[in-house]
Amino acid sequence: MKITKRQLRKIIKETCGLDQAPVAKLPEMIPADDAVMADPDVPSPQDYDMTLQMLEQSPELVDMGISMVMDMAGTQCERSTAQAIIDHLQDKVMGAPTETPSAEAPLAPVPGLEDLMAL
Repeated sequence: MKITKRQLRKIIKETCGLDQAPVAKLPEMIPADDAVMADPDVPSPQDYDMTLQMLEQSPELVDMGISMVMDMAGTQCERSTAQAIIDHLQDKVMGAPTETPSAEAPLAPVPGLEDLMAL
């Protein structure tokens, strides 16, 4: 799954509350949504648009995902958790190698995993 620059900007804005708080005019580091051109790395613009539209119409879906990660990781700071999620997804998009645990390494228990698996 790839996350585009536009999606990443929107997630950061929503998670950090930047879309709600009044902010002094800053240099244009993140262009407005209408100024963002189609990303040539998106293999299916139609799927991209449909997914983005669904996420924009259901912001509680993103909140629920962050809450689930917080519960499973045992974290309390929503902003730090969201940043970790963003960094992880960005690594996946950029093709950063992920470490695979060795068969000998013990895995830490994940609280709530049994409940999630039962769904």
